Amino acid sequence: MSATDNEKLRAQITATANRLRMIQVDFADESDQTRQEYLCEVIENALKEIVPDERAEFLEGLKTRFPTLADFGALPVSQGQETTKRPTYGQVMSDDPATLVQMLTKKFPVLSEEGRESVVRGLQQGGIAIRGSQDYSGALPEELLDQLKAMLQPDNQAGLEPARVAALAALLTDFVIKIEPLVWNTWRKLSPHSKIRPSGNIKDVMKKFASAGGDETQEAVGEKLKELNQIITALITAVGRAGDQFAKHHLSKLSPSEISALVRLEPKGVLVGHEVKCWRKYQQLAGELTEASIEAQIRDAVVDCVESLMKISRRG
Repeated sequence: MSATDNEKLRAQITATANRLRMIQVDFADESDQTRQEYLCEVIENALKEIVPDERAEFLEGLKTRFPTLADFGALPVSQGQETTKRPTYGQVMSDDPATLVQMLTKKFPVLSEEGRESVVRGLQQGGIAIRGSQDYSGALPEELLDQLKAMLQPDNQAGLEPARVAALAALLTDFVIKIEPLVWNTWRKLSPHSKIRPSGNIKDVMKKFASAGGDETQEAVGEKLKELNQIITALITAVGRAGDQFAKHHLSKLSPSEISALVRLEPKGVLVGHEVKCWRKYQQLAGELTEASIEAQIRDAVVDCVESLMKISRRG
Protein backbone atom coordinates (compact mmCIF):
# COMPACT_ATOMS: atom_id res chain seq x y z
CA MET A 1 0.00 0.00 0.00
CA SER A 2 1.38 3.41 -0.96
CA ALA A 3 1.90 6.26 1.51
CA THR A 4 -1.05 8.09 -0.02
CA ASP A 5 -3.31 5.07 0.43
CA ASN A 6 -2.16 4.69 4.04
CA GLU A 7 -2.96 8.32 4.76
CA LYS A 8 -6.38 8.00 3.14
CA LEU A 9 -7.16 4.86 5.16
CA ARG A 10 -6.12 6.54 8.41
CA ALA A 11 -8.37 9.48 7.59
CA GLN A 12 -11.30 7.12 6.96
CA ILE A 13 -10.64 5.35 10.26
CA THR A 14 -10.53 8.66 12.13
CA ALA A 15 -13.72 9.95 10.51
CA THR A 16 -15.59 6.72 11.24
CA ALA A 17 -14.40 6.62 14.85
CA ASN A 18 -15.61 10.21 15.29
CA ARG A 19 -19.03 9.30 13.91
CA LEU A 20 -19.23 6.34 16.29
CA ARG A 21 -18.45 8.59 19.26
CA MET A 22 -21.14 10.98 18.08
CA ILE A 23 -23.68 8.17 18.09
CA GLN A 24 -22.80 7.24 21.65
CA VAL A 25 -23.36 10.83 22.74
CA ASP A 26 -26.50 11.44 20.68
CA PHE A 27 -28.23 8.21 21.66
CA ALA A 28 -27.02 7.82 25.22
CA ASP A 29 -30.64 7.61 26.39
CA GLU A 30 -31.56 4.91 23.88
CA SER A 31 -31.33 1.17 24.47
CA ASP A 32 -28.11 -0.75 23.91
CA GLN A 33 -29.66 -2.50 20.93
CA THR A 34 -30.63 0.79 19.28
CA ARG A 35 -27.15 2.20 19.72
CA GLN A 36 -25.63 -1.03 18.43
CA GLU A 37 -27.80 -0.91 15.32
CA TYR A 38 -26.72 2.64 14.56
CA LEU A 39 -23.07 1.78 15.20
CA CYS A 40 -23.28 -1.16 12.83
CA GLU A 41 -24.98 0.96 10.20
CA VAL A 42 -22.17 3.53 10.28
CA ILE A 43 -19.52 0.81 10.04
CA GLU A 44 -21.29 -0.96 7.18
CA ASN A 45 -21.58 2.31 5.25
CA ALA A 46 -17.91 3.05 5.88
CA LEU A 47 -16.87 -0.42 4.66
CA LYS A 48 -18.60 0.23 1.35
CA GLU A 49 -16.02 2.95 0.72
CA ILE A 50 -13.08 0.65 1.52
CA VAL A 51 -11.58 -1.72 -1.04
CA PRO A 52 -11.93 -5.38 0.07
CA ASP A 53 -8.19 -5.91 0.60
CA GLU A 54 -8.06 -3.05 3.12
CA ARG A 55 -11.20 -3.82 5.14
CA ALA A 56 -9.46 -6.03 7.70
CA GLU A 57 -6.85 -3.35 8.36
CA PHE A 58 -9.62 -0.75 8.53
CA LEU A 59 -11.50 -2.73 11.19
CA GLU A 60 -8.36 -3.32 13.23
CA GLY A 61 -7.55 0.37 13.12
CA LEU A 62 -11.12 1.21 14.09
CA LYS A 63 -10.89 -1.09 17.12
CA THR A 64 -7.80 0.83 18.22
CA ARG A 65 -9.58 4.18 17.88
CA PHE A 66 -12.89 2.90 19.25
CA PRO A 67 -12.08 0.06 21.70
CA THR A 68 -15.57 -0.03 23.27
CA LEU A 69 -17.07 -1.43 20.10
CA ALA A 70 -17.77 -5.08 20.87
CA ASP A 71 -19.30 -6.35 17.66
CA PHE A 72 -18.98 -5.17 14.06
CA GLY A 73 -21.70 -7.42 12.70
CA ALA A 74 -25.15 -6.21 11.77
CA LEU A 75 -27.88 -6.81 14.35
CA PRO A 76 -31.55 -7.40 13.52
CA VAL A 77 -33.79 -4.43 13.95
CA SER A 78 -36.31 -6.44 15.92
CA GLN A 79 -36.73 -9.93 17.26
CA GLY A 80 -39.79 -12.12 17.04
CA GLN A 81 -42.65 -10.83 14.95
CA GLU A 82 -41.94 -8.29 12.25
CA THR A 83 -42.62 -4.75 13.39
CA THR A 84 -42.25 -1.31 11.89
CA LYS A 85 -38.61 -0.73 11.12
CA ARG A 86 -36.75 1.81 13.20
CA PRO A 87 -35.43 4.77 11.16
CA THR A 88 -31.79 4.43 10.22
CA TYR A 89 -29.09 6.59 11.74
CA GLY A 90 -28.79 8.52 8.47
CA GLN A 91 -32.52 9.26 8.52
CA VAL A 92 -32.39 10.41 12.12
CA MET A 93 -29.43 12.67 11.43
CA SER A 94 -31.03 14.30 8.37
CA ASP A 95 -34.47 15.07 9.77
CA ASP A 96 -34.13 18.70 10.79
CA PRO A 97 -31.35 21.33 10.44
CA ALA A 98 -31.99 22.68 13.93
CA THR A 99 -31.59 19.17 15.33
CA LEU A 100 -28.33 18.77 13.46
CA VAL A 101 -27.02 21.99 14.98
CA GLN A 102 -27.96 20.83 18.46
CA MET A 103 -26.30 17.47 17.87
CA LEU A 104 -23.12 19.09 16.61
CA THR A 105 -23.01 21.45 19.59
CA LYS A 106 -23.49 18.52 21.94
CA LYS A 107 -20.95 16.19 20.38
CA PHE A 108 -18.20 18.63 19.42
CA PRO A 109 -16.61 18.82 22.92
CA VAL A 110 -16.10 15.04 23.09
CA LEU A 111 -14.23 14.84 19.78
CA SER A 112 -10.48 14.57 19.60
CA GLU A 113 -8.49 17.56 18.37
CA GLU A 114 -8.09 15.83 15.03
CA GLY A 115 -11.82 15.21 14.90
CA ARG A 116 -12.62 18.83 15.69
CA GLU A 117 -10.31 20.04 12.96
CA SER A 118 -11.99 17.67 10.53
CA VAL A 119 -15.41 19.08 11.42
CA VAL A 120 -14.22 22.68 11.10
CA ARG A 121 -12.62 21.98 7.72
CA GLY A 122 -15.88 20.48 6.51
CA LEU A 123 -17.81 23.54 7.65
CA GLN A 124 -15.30 25.86 6.02
CA GLN A 125 -15.51 24.00 2.74
CA GLY A 126 -19.28 24.35 2.89
CA GLY A 127 -18.98 28.09 3.50
CA ILE A 128 -20.53 27.81 6.97
CA ALA A 129 -17.71 28.62 9.40
CA ILE A 130 -14.64 30.82 9.49
CA ARG A 131 -11.78 30.24 11.85
CA GLY A 132 -10.11 33.31 13.25
CA SER A 133 -10.28 35.93 15.94
CA GLN A 134 -13.83 36.80 14.88
CA ASP A 135 -16.63 34.59 13.64
CA TYR A 136 -18.65 36.12 10.82
CA SER A 137 -20.81 33.08 10.10
CA GLY A 138 -24.51 32.91 10.78
CA ALA A 139 -26.44 35.94 12.05
CA LEU A 140 -24.95 39.40 12.12
CA PRO A 141 -22.88 39.94 15.29
CA GLU A 142 -24.56 42.19 17.83
CA GLU A 143 -21.43 44.34 18.07
CA LEU A 144 -21.56 45.18 14.36
CA LEU A 145 -25.29 45.86 14.52
CA ASP A 146 -24.73 48.22 17.45
CA GLN A 147 -22.08 50.09 15.46
CA LEU A 148 -24.45 50.45 12.51
CA LYS A 149 -27.25 51.64 14.77
CA ALA A 150 -24.98 54.28 16.24
CA MET A 151 -24.03 55.51 12.77
CA LEU A 152 -27.42 55.26 11.04
CA GLN A 153 -29.64 56.04 14.05
CA PRO A 154 -32.79 54.27 12.78
CA ASP A 155 -36.08 55.93 13.70
CA ASN A 156 -38.05 52.82 14.62
CA GLN A 157 -37.51 50.78 17.76
CA ALA A 158 -37.30 47.52 15.84
CA GLY A 159 -33.66 48.11 15.03
CA LEU A 160 -31.96 47.00 11.83
CA GLU A 161 -33.12 44.21 9.56
CA PRO A 162 -30.23 41.87 8.61
CA ALA A 163 -31.47 41.38 5.04
CA ARG A 164 -31.57 45.14 4.48
CA VAL A 165 -28.14 45.52 6.06
CA ALA A 166 -26.83 42.93 3.60
CA ALA A 167 -28.43 44.82 0.70
CA LEU A 168 -26.87 48.04 1.96
CA ALA A 169 -23.48 46.32 2.15
CA ALA A 170 -23.85 45.19 -1.47
CA LEU A 171 -24.64 48.74 -2.63
CA LEU A 172 -21.72 50.24 -0.71
CA THR A 173 -19.35 47.54 -1.96
CA ASP A 174 -20.39 48.27 -5.54
CA PHE A 175 -19.76 51.98 -4.97
CA VAL A 176 -16.32 51.42 -3.41
CA ILE A 177 -14.95 49.04 -6.05
CA LYS A 178 -16.07 51.43 -8.82
CA ILE A 179 -14.91 54.70 -7.27
CA GLU A 180 -11.43 53.47 -6.26
CA PRO A 181 -9.96 52.96 -9.78
CA LEU A 182 -11.60 56.19 -10.97
CA VAL A 183 -10.00 58.23 -8.18
CA TRP A 184 -6.53 56.73 -8.51
CA ASN A 185 -6.52 56.95 -12.33
CA THR A 186 -7.43 60.63 -12.05
CA TRP A 187 -4.56 61.17 -9.63
CA ARG A 188 -2.11 59.35 -11.94
CA LYS A 189 -3.07 61.68 -14.80
CA LEU A 190 -2.63 64.75 -12.60
CA SER A 191 0.72 63.61 -11.23
CA PRO A 192 2.32 60.79 -13.26
CA HIS A 193 5.54 60.87 -11.23
CA SER A 194 4.08 61.16 -7.74
CA LYS A 195 5.15 58.62 -5.13
CA ILE A 196 1.63 58.59 -3.71
CA ARG A 197 0.08 55.40 -5.05
CA PRO A 198 -2.46 52.84 -3.75
CA SER A 199 -1.06 50.00 -1.66
CA GLY A 200 -3.16 47.45 -3.55
CA ASN A 201 -6.55 46.72 -5.06
CA ILE A 202 -9.35 47.23 -2.55
CA LYS A 203 -11.59 44.71 -4.31
CA ASP A 204 -9.04 41.94 -3.72
CA VAL A 205 -8.77 42.79 -0.03
CA MET A 206 -12.55 42.90 0.41
CA LYS A 207 -12.97 39.62 -1.48
CA LYS A 208 -10.41 37.81 0.67
CA PHE A 209 -11.99 39.17 3.84
CA ALA A 210 -15.58 38.31 2.91
CA SER A 211 -14.86 34.84 1.49
CA ALA A 212 -15.37 31.77 3.67
CA GLY A 213 -12.05 30.98 5.29
CA GLY A 214 -10.69 34.31 4.03
CA ASP A 215 -7.17 35.24 5.11
CA GLU A 216 -7.69 39.03 5.29
CA THR A 217 -8.67 40.85 8.47
CA GLN A 218 -11.23 43.55 9.13
CA GLU A 219 -8.33 45.86 9.99
CA ALA A 220 -6.85 45.35 6.50
CA VAL A 221 -10.14 46.36 4.88
CA GLY A 222 -10.31 49.36 7.20
CA GLU A 223 -6.82 50.48 6.17
CA LYS A 224 -7.71 50.28 2.47
CA LEU A 225 -10.90 52.27 3.01
CA LYS A 226 -8.94 54.83 5.03
CA GLU A 227 -6.44 55.17 2.19
CA LEU A 228 -9.25 55.68 -0.32
CA ASN A 229 -10.93 58.21 1.94
CA GLN A 230 -7.66 60.15 2.27
CA ILE A 231 -7.06 60.52 -1.47
CA ILE A 232 -10.71 61.45 -2.16
CA THR A 233 -10.69 64.04 0.63
CA ALA A 234 -7.36 65.46 -0.55
CA LEU A 235 -8.51 65.76 -4.17
CA ILE A 236 -11.81 67.43 -3.29
CA THR A 237 -10.10 69.83 -0.91
CA ALA A 238 -7.36 70.61 -3.43
CA VAL A 239 -9.83 71.38 -6.21
CA GLY A 240 -11.61 73.84 -3.94
CA ARG A 241 -8.39 75.54 -2.94
CA ALA A 242 -6.67 75.52 -6.34
CA GLY A 243 -9.15 77.88 -7.98
CA ASP A 244 -8.85 80.38 -5.17
CA GLN A 245 -5.05 80.21 -5.18
CA PHE A 246 -4.89 80.60 -8.97
CA ALA A 247 -7.23 83.60 -8.90
CA LYS A 248 -5.28 85.35 -6.15
CA HIS A 249 -1.97 84.71 -7.89
CA HIS A 250 -3.03 86.16 -11.23
CA LEU A 251 -5.02 89.04 -9.79
CA SER A 252 -1.97 90.13 -7.86
CA LYS A 253 0.27 89.65 -10.89
CA LEU A 254 -2.00 91.68 -13.21
CA SER A 255 -3.17 94.28 -10.71
CA PRO A 256 -2.53 97.97 -11.63
CA SER A 257 -0.25 98.47 -8.65
CA GLU A 258 1.87 95.40 -9.49
CA ILE A 259 2.18 96.40 -13.16
CA SER A 260 3.06 99.95 -12.22
CA ALA A 261 5.77 98.70 -9.86
CA LEU A 262 7.24 96.49 -12.59
CA VAL A 263 7.28 99.38 -15.08
CA ARG A 264 9.13 101.64 -12.64
CA LEU A 265 11.91 99.03 -12.43
CA GLU A 266 12.50 99.26 -16.19
CA PRO A 267 14.70 101.91 -17.88
CA LYS A 268 12.86 105.20 -18.35
CA GLY A 269 11.90 106.28 -21.85
CA VAL A 270 11.78 109.93 -22.90
CA LEU A 271 8.95 109.80 -25.43
CA VAL A 272 6.73 107.16 -23.77
CA GLY A 273 4.53 108.00 -20.80
CA HIS A 274 4.09 105.83 -17.71
CA GLU A 275 0.50 104.87 -18.54
CA VAL A 276 1.49 103.67 -22.00
CA LYS A 277 4.28 101.58 -20.51
CA CYS A 278 1.83 100.07 -18.01
CA TRP A 279 -0.54 99.12 -20.81
CA ARG A 280 2.24 97.50 -22.79
CA LYS A 281 3.38 95.58 -19.70
CA TYR A 282 -0.18 94.35 -19.12
CA GLN A 283 -0.41 93.16 -22.73
CA GLN A 284 2.89 91.34 -22.33
CA LEU A 285 1.86 89.55 -19.14
CA ALA A 286 -1.66 88.78 -20.35
CA GLY A 287 -0.25 87.36 -23.57
CA GLU A 288 1.60 84.73 -21.57
CA LEU A 289 -1.72 83.34 -20.31
CA THR A 290 -2.58 80.57 -22.76
CA GLU A 291 -5.08 77.77 -22.25
CA ALA A 292 -2.26 75.29 -21.76
CA SER A 293 -0.39 77.44 -19.26
CA ILE A 294 -3.51 78.10 -17.19
CA GLU A 295 -4.35 74.38 -17.14
CA ALA A 296 -0.80 73.50 -16.11
CA GLN A 297 -0.78 76.06 -13.30
CA ILE A 298 -4.13 74.87 -11.93
CA ARG A 299 -2.99 71.24 -12.15
CA ASP A 300 0.25 72.06 -10.33
CA ALA A 301 -1.73 73.84 -7.62
CA VAL A 302 -3.98 70.79 -7.18
CA VAL A 303 -1.03 68.39 -7.08
CA ASP A 304 0.87 70.48 -4.54
CA CYS A 305 -2.19 70.67 -2.30
CA VAL A 306 -2.90 66.92 -2.55
CA GLU A 307 0.72 66.04 -1.81
CA SER A 308 0.70 68.27 1.25
CA LEU A 309 -2.61 66.95 2.58
CA MET A 310 -1.66 63.29 2.01
CA LYS A 311 1.60 63.72 3.89
CA ILE A 312 -0.27 65.23 6.82
CA SER A 313 -2.98 62.53 6.85
CA ARG A 314 -0.46 59.68 6.61
CA ARG A 315 1.57 61.08 9.47
CA GLY A 316 -1.61 61.28 11.52
